[in-house]
Amino acid sequence: MSLEAVDVVAGILQRQGLIYLAQRDENRDQAGLWELPGGKIEAGESQQVALCREWREEFGVDITPGKYIASHDFVVSGRRIYLHAWHITAYRGVLVPTCHSQCCWITPEDALALPLAPADVPLIVAFMKFTAHQ
Repeated sequence: MSLEAVDVVAGILQRQGLIYLAQRDENRDQAGLWELPGGKIEAGESQQVALCREWREEFGVDITPGKYIASHDFVVSGRRIYLHAWHITAYRGVLVPTCHSQCCWITPEDALALPLAPADVPLIVAFMKFTAHQ
C-alpha cells in the first residue's frame, strides 16, 4: 500500500542572525512544538507561491522568497510528507500570528535546543550550512 504524498513548504525568515519560529497551537497535530512556518502546497501552486500564500494567511505579511535551502521527507500519520524550505529575504507588514500560540526570534543554534517539529531539524541544519557559505 502506497502512502498519500503531501508537499509542504516552509520559510526561514532571518533578521540580524535570528530566525523566526512559531509554536504550534494546542489544537493542531504536533501541538506545542516549534516549527518553521509554512503549509501545504495546493494544486497548481509553485513552492514559492504557496509560501507567500501561507505567510499571508498565518501572519498577515507579504514575503519575498529567496533561495531554495533543502528538502526532507518523512512519514507521519500514514502520509509521506515532502517538506521544502526556502529562505525568505524580506517581508512587508507586521507579523501577527493567527494560528500559532506564540512566535520568537532565535539563533538557529539555539533553535535546535527547543522542542522542534522533527522534520524541521534537518532544514535548520541545512540553513546553518547555507548561511555559513554566504
